[in-house]
Amino acid sequence: MKIPVFFTSMIVLVLFLAYKRWKQTQNQAEMNEAFLERERRANATRKKDISNLDYLPFSADALPIAEYSDDKLASFEAVLKNLSGQKIINLSMYSNTDLKLMYGPANLNDLSEYDENYHVLSDTLLSYALRELELGRETAAAAVLEYAVELRIDSSRIYLTLAKLYQKQHTPEKISHITETLSSMDADFAGSVIQKIHNLSDSSKLSEDSVS
Repeated sequence: MKIPVFFTSMIVLVLFLAYKRWKQTQNQAEMNEAFLERERRANATRKKDISNLDYLPFSADALPIAEYSDDKLASFEAVLKNLSGQKIINLSMYSNTDLKLMYGPANLNDLSEYDENYHVLSDTLLSYALRELELGRETAAAAVLEYAVELRIDSSRIYLTLAKLYQKQHTPEKISHITETLSSMDADFAGSVIQKIHNLSDSSKLSEDSVS
């Protein structure tokens, strides 16, 4: 008896799908085993010295602290003063397993704290500068943003806000310093931000041309 072509095709399809499910299950099992093995090695890593990591040399003294009476500014300044002198480092590119492999599990809590300090610093510096702008204090805002750039904080809004401020202050030549700083940072992050800054500059030029 001749088997219909459609029935044969269905059998082939079912077998193919079953194989794909089996293969995915195998791959997932291998990935899980690799992860668990990596975790085992990480948890067995001896504690390393973390005293000489590339911590940010942040100091609240470099900022225009207490120059203007404002409750929001005061709250940001309190956070920044508290961070001053603490260990601050960006470790967001690493997983907990990575950190344990690199420095030992005994250092994980401390490293997580130092990384959290970095993100609090990044958010607070931006919020502080934006509040200064709301109050019309452009010079103070520029000082905060410039210090954040000097620290190479990886928040795109910091660089874009400063570039916009330079344009508003008719000092676009200062934007080159921003792009120079970005060029020494992570390539993916820097490339994206530099492109956005170039777009800002191009938009500004188009506006000037349309006016003239």
